[in-house]
Amino acid sequence: MPIALLNFPTDLLGEVFKECDPFELYILSKCSKKTRNSVKLGGTRNWKISYGIDWKIIIECGDGSDFHFCPTVEPEEYFKIDNSNKRMYVDIPFEGNPDFFFYLLEIFGIRGVELLGFHEGTFDTVLSIVKVLIERKTEIETFAIGEVSRTEIVAQFMPLLAQMNITNGFHCCSKFPPDYHYHFAKYPNQLFIAFSSWFNIGQLLDCTCVRIELWRSMLGNQELDVFLQHWKKKGTFPNLRFLRVKGNKIVNKSPILGMIPPIQNVDNPRVEVLLGPPEPDVIVDPVRVTKDDGTEGWLKVGLGFYPELTLLVSNPST
Repeated sequence: MPIALLNFPTDLLGEVFKECDPFELYILSKCSKKTRNSVKLGGTRNWKISYGIDWKIIIECGDGSDFHFCPTVEPEEYFKIDNSNKRMYVDIPFEGNPDFFFYLLEIFGIRGVELLGFHEGTFDTVLSIVKVLIERKTEIETFAIGEVSRTEIVAQFMPLLAQMNITNGFHCCSKFPPDYHYHFAKYPNQLFIAFSSWFNIGQLLDCTCVRIELWRSMLGNQELDVFLQHWKKKGTFPNLRFLRVKGNKIVNKSPILGMIPPIQNVDNPRVEVLLGPPEPDVIVDPVRVTKDDGTEGWLKVGLGFYPELTLLVSNPST
């Protein structure tokens, strides 16, 4: 027997909707304007939204369950649900639709963005989303830029980072134009840049991140020595727990902290230092380095095919 759901008292209806998952609420919201407004009675939720991975919008419910809204242009697939993978197919193009993103924010009462990013083909959609999130001062935990062939697009977008409320991380896997220059106005907790030739020693000395990863870097022994000598001073870089710099400018021609690379512990048994939890990073056979305030760090510099420096810093509060 059908149930006249919308005839329930408002407070009871709100309790019913609190028990619904994102797919159920979305389907109900599309039935009519009245049901769309009623769905909101479930109130503001602690769910988070992500967009930028494989053209999907993901609703994360905080209990380990993620619900994937996947684009399709095939009418016969609209509202089709794959329960085994928690996927629903919706009527949006693969390049995305900013209106759909904000529709989900509204009907689910979501206030935070877990992950937002763009890659080839989704730039225009994400740019539209970003402009609205800036106006609303919405918190974005992590912003990511994937591989984009038009490097000028990435360069033009970067100044918007200063206006965005990014709290946790910035990840960038795209190349930049030759002779590109940019200086962060503020730093999130984590920074990963795959093509970081433009990230110079001034940026590194200014960085307040907890975690820094710079790949294809142009930082050499002298710059890294300057940074580490400064790091050793009392009170400097209080947030830093992990640094990794990869680049061919790291060589065996000049010292870093008084040591010529490669820098590692050659004693037996082997030394392994774990950063975490929750970070799973392990550094094998590092040498101990100590700040003037007694904070302990572990340093390893390898040469090989892809030279890299890794610094892991103990948390004095643990």
